[in-house]
This record gives sequence, structure tokens and C-alpha cells, in this order.
Amino acid sequence: MTRVVFFSFFFLCSFFSICHMLSARSRLTQNGVLLAGVPLLKQNNVSSRGLSTLPPLPPSETATTVATQSTSLGGLISTLAERLGVGELATGGLQLAVLGGLVAGARYFSDYFIAYLKKKTIVTAEFDSRDESYSWILNWLSEQPYSQHATQFSVTTTISRHGKPLTGEGIDSLLPAVYFLPAPGFHLLTYHRRLIWLSRERSQAAVVQNASSMVERIRISTFGRSRHILQQLVLDAQKQFIERDQSRTVVFSADQYGAWRRTRSRPKRPLNSIVIPSHIKTHLVDDAKEFLSSEHWYASRGIPFRRGYLLFGTPGSGKTSFVYSLAGELGLNIYVINLSNKSLTDDTLAELVCDTPSRCILLIEDVDAAFVQRTRMEGSKDNNITFSGLLNSIDGVSAQEGRILCMTTNHIDRLDDALIRPGRIDMRIHFGHATAPQARELFTKFYPHMPPKYISALAEQFSRKIPNETFSMAHLQGFLMKYKQHPEDALRHVDAWLTSQSKGSTTTSTTTEDDTSELLDAACPHNYDTPATSPSPPWTPGI
Repeated sequence: MTRVVFFSFFFLCSFFSICHMLSARSRLTQNGVLLAGVPLLKQNNVSSRGLSTLPPLPPSETATTVATQSTSLGGLISTLAERLGVGELATGGLQLAVLGGLVAGARYFSDYFIAYLKKKTIVTAEFDSRDESYSWILNWLSEQPYSQHATQFSVTTTISRHGKPLTGEGIDSLLPAVYFLPAPGFHLLTYHRRLIWLSRERSQAAVVQNASSMVERIRISTFGRSRHILQQLVLDAQKQFIERDQSRTVVFSADQYGAWRRTRSRPKRPLNSIVIPSHIKTHLVDDAKEFLSSEHWYASRGIPFRRGYLLFGTPGSGKTSFVYSLAGELGLNIYVINLSNKSLTDDTLAELVCDTPSRCILLIEDVDAAFVQRTRMEGSKDNNITFSGLLNSIDGVSAQEGRILCMTTNHIDRLDDALIRPGRIDMRIHFGHATAPQARELFTKFYPHMPPKYISALAEQFSRKIPNETFSMAHLQGFLMKYKQHPEDALRHVDAWLTSQSKGSTTTSTTTEDDTSELLDAACPHNYDTPATSPSPPWTPGI
């Protein structure tokens, strides 16, 4: 390409020099001036050698012929070759070389000219399948009328990048979702009465997350110099995509590369499906809402805008389930960090916490399994995260503000005081074994289709048979799952179940240290409201 440009430039310069010289010569010819003391007629006779057998032209026609030949491209090249003393064969080669250079130069510079015209008359937006915006555009295309009538279309069961399922893509239905999209190639469609064209290109030459994967690019273009129409299209596609998750809670988890990855999406779980004292639920939700709306208050007093909750107690008491329910009530997504992930280091953990949105719930489950005090597992082969790295990521200089930190543990006595001090953990919530009122409420929620008075009477009998603070809520739920449609059978077989469980069951207790942070105990005696006299809303069993 460099040689083509060089020779094109050389021949163009030569061509314009010759044109300038011969133009001056033509003006002299018209004025009858001799060139270098040689009569023009004699020069013409020299240029017409080989044609001596033809009759000589009259002087007037000879001058006209000379002027015409001097102004044509071939005549100019012939005249130059003649003055240089070049033969006729070399003259033809010189003509071909000049013409070839002109054609190559015109072809090369025409690409730049066409690209310049496109920049001035066409606006284009590009989307890569490795970016989240790619899912927005595919979702938007699937809703367009053109996709329903296109004769060349592609069929896919997911519109996410890397082929991971999204909300509603077979998760909550028996059949997988099906999307009809324009096939790779060129397509014309309209948006807000504007003509736009779409180009889909696929390539297998790229590498995504250290694995060979097909990469696709989508380009959307339209006439004009303003980006407003395409920007509006992108914002509409984003809004339409986000609306898919308005009634759901999206969960993100940390992968081995130190990045957040969307793992699943589930319907928002109502708070009334969590069987803990109502005053605990109300207090926690009000506290979280008050925190999210008081950013200016924190900033004016120089207090880091962060909130931390520690949920501790027996296994199966509903700690993680309550976090999901709280996220649904607040309209926040959950970002989960597994400290036992061997690929995580202090640096990747700090980057993950820093990359969380300003409004989210950061969940660290079973924090006691990663650290038993600060010295026992720090730097061990089982964990690449140090205790100081965890503390710095939670409330260090680079820690994200505006997020709610939730940590769960089965053994609060194993946690170091520095990890759960006020400022890092602002409120502690104890989840213990099921009490009689909790057993009664769980039984009632399992059978919302039954007559209220009838099921209330059965629930009262069931709660009297369950020993107070002996079994976890998960134990009771597992028993009731065997009799989902038959509450009478559940009441009939509960005595036998208690006998079988009492042989190997043990009661665990969780102790807490006296601290200035607030303590809420879900296992303390409390006054429950009487069972509702109207059927409860449909409820999905679970803790």
C-alpha cells in the first residue's frame, strides 16, 4: 500500500508538471512563437515521422492538430517522450504507467473520501456481545414487529451475553423461552418514523474469559449528524430490559476473575413469608429505608454512608432467606461473596467491593467458616484472603458507600471483635430455634387454601405439640412438606416425628458479647398477633 501511494503521488506530480509545461507551450504556439529557435512546423514534421507517405496537411490544419494533440493525455505523454528522445515502445509503456498510477491513486483516495462522507451524513452505534448493552439490544429487537415478519431470522433461547439464561428464560416455566431475531446480515427497519439499518456480524476469532467463544457485533445506523435518535433507542432498550427485573431480585456472585457475574433471578419474596416476630421485621425494614434516604445526613456529619447487619443463630433459622426478603422489600439486588473461594485474594476482594453499586446488599455468608478469630486461618492454605484484607474491603478508604452489608454466621463467638465492632456492624439479629408462636404461624401459612377458623384450630394444636426452641424452622418446614395438601395428616403424624427426632436432636445455644451495637433477638418472648380470620395470600413454602 505504501508503494502504491508513493508511485501515485509521483505520477500525479509528474502529470501536473507536464500539463503546466505543455499549457505554456500551447499558448506560445497560438502566438506563433518559435520554441528554442526551431520552427513549430519542423517539430511537427519530426513528430509525424513514419507518415511521410501521407500528403502534407495545410498549415492551418496542421496548427489545429498540434494544439489538439498537445492538450490530450496521450498527446502530452507523447510530446514529453519525444523531447526526451524516447522511442515509440517506451512511450506506450510510459502512458500505461501514468494511467495505472492515476487509477490506483483515485481508488485509494476514494476510500477516504467515502469514509469522510459517511462521517458527515451517517451516525452509527456499535454493540459487542461481550458487553451488557448487547442483551439490551437483543431484547429490544425481539419486541420489534420487524423481527416477527423477517424472512431471514435466527432462533435463540437466550438473549444474554455468553448464553447465560436471564429472567423468565425457562427458569419459572416448563418450556424454555424462544426469541426470533433478525439473522446475521443487513436489515432495514424503522424507529420513531426514522429509517435505520442494522448489521449483525459474527466472529470466532475472539477469546472470551480464556475460552473460545463466538463474538457478535451489531451496528445500527441512520442518516443525519445528530446522535439523539440512536441514543434514545439505547435508553429505550435499557429501560425495557430493566423492567424485566422490576418484580424480581437479581443475584450476582464473584467469579474467579475478580468480576461480578449475574447468576440468577428470582421473584421478590414478601416479608410475610418469613416466620420471625413481626416487630423484628418492621424494625429492620424501617431502619434500612431510613438509612437509604439519609445520605445527606451522613455526609454533613462526616460519617461513612454505610450500614451493616449481622444475622447469627442456629442453622436453618432463616438468616439468608430474610436477606432475600429484605432485598425484595427495598428493591435492591444482592451481591454475594464466598470467602472460601480460593481464587480470591485481598486485591480482588477489594476490587469486588469497590465495584458494587451504591445501592445494593452485599452478602457475606458463613463468615465464621473463613476466619476463626484473626490469627488462626490468616494466610493459611485454605484461604487466600487475610483478616486485614477483609476489614479493609468492608470499610477501608476504597470501600463503596451507600450499600448495606449483611453477614451471616452460625457461631458469633468465633468472630473477632474487630470484625463486628460498631461502625462495621450496626445491628445484630439473633435467629434461634422455633418457638410455639412461630410453629403456629408456619402451619397456618402452609395451608392458605383451608378455611381460616379450621386451619387456625389445627395450627393451635400443632404449636402445642412442638417443644419450644427445640427445632429449627427448617426442621418444621421439612416435616410439613410431606403433607402439603393434608394438614390433618401432619397433625396426626407429628407425635411420631417428634419421637424420632428427639433421639438424635441436640439443642444448641448461641452466646453474644455485650456491645454497644443494637441487638435484636428473634427468639425472645414476644406477643404475636392472633391468626388472621381471612385466608392468607398464596405463599411459597421455604425458609
